[in-house]
Parts: sequence; C-alpha cells; structure tokens
Amino acid sequence: MTHARLLGLILAVAAASWLLRAAPMALLRRPLRDPRLVAFIERLPYAILAAMVVPDVFSSTGDPASATAGFAVALALALLGRSLPVVAAAATAVALLVRFFAP
Repeated sequence: MTHARLLGLILAVAAASWLLRAAPMALLRRPLRDPRLVAFIERLPYAILAAMVVPDVFSSTGDPASATAGFAVALALALLGRSLPVVAAAATAVALLVRFFAP
C-alpha cells in the first residue's frame, strides 16, 4: 500500500467519522420533545455495544458451557452494580473453572 493510498484512506475514515457526528447537529435545529425518541437515542450506544460484544463472548472460549457460565456471572455482577474489573475477573475465573472441570 502506498503512502498516498494510506493517507487517502485515513482522510476518508476521518471524514466519515466527522459526518456521523456533525449530521445530528445540522439536522436537529431544536431539542427533541418526544420522550420515547429521546429514550431511544440515549440507549442506542449501549445496544450497539451489546450487539458487538455478546457474539464474541459466546465464541471466546470455544466451549459454549464455559462461555455461558462466564456470561451469566458477568451479567449478575453487573446488575448488582459491581465495578468492571470485578465483573471481568469473576467472569474469566468462572469460565476458566468450568472449562477446567467440565468433561
């Protein structure tokens, strides 16, 4: 790949990223009044993140049982309000233990 092509790709990605951030400001001249639309927009990043992460969670260990156990522990601890390092460590430990002790 030439330097000119790489620079072109970087500029294209930068322009696309800027347009995605600038479009809502340009299109929405006044604040949103529909509470359902506001709630949808506020929750959209979490839904996108979950859609990207959850499939990888279940294929990360190569064993569906250990992946499901780790996910269940992570979900339970997250719902209980534990911090991210605690959730990640506990989910990893449970997945490893299930993988180690499962036949």
